[in-house]
Amino acid sequence: MKKLIHIAMLCIPLIAFSQQKNVIEKNTVSSELIFGKYTDCLRPGGICTFNTSTTKAQANTQVTYNKENTITLIIDRSKITKEEEYKIVGQYLTTTSKVKELTFIMEEDLTLEAETKSGLKTANHLTKIAKGNYPVAITKDTFTITLILE
Repeated sequence: MKKLIHIAMLCIPLIAFSQQKNVIEKNTVSSELIFGKYTDCLRPGGICTFNTSTTKAQANTQVTYNKENTITLIIDRSKITKEEEYKIVGQYLTTTSKVKELTFIMEEDLTLEAETKSGLKTANHLTKIAKGNYPVAITKDTFTITLILE
């Protein structure tokens, strides 16, 4: 009988973690981001516009709201130009580049649109992406950036 109770107790964390994964998946939206660093965009650097896309075909980024009051951007490199890559990481990358991580600079806070907040299911008090320097993880197919929400 004790073994049966112990087995049941060991299964509780497994069930809890499987439920948590479903919640995270629901907080992801497809978006089309335009980056403003080194452009004539009105914003001096970072993300220029943040549009929640209605179709995945026009989206260049998957945005996920994390429980730590952050969002993670996974930017599809096949859907952006070399110029846009330059605006994100501040240098041109080639197939021979050995760089695994660079810095993305948000020079100003960026207020999230209501549609984006709703799609991500963020907490009501989190209204903007905080300015700051953020590491960019680079793979052959993606850039991954985790930004802080305030």
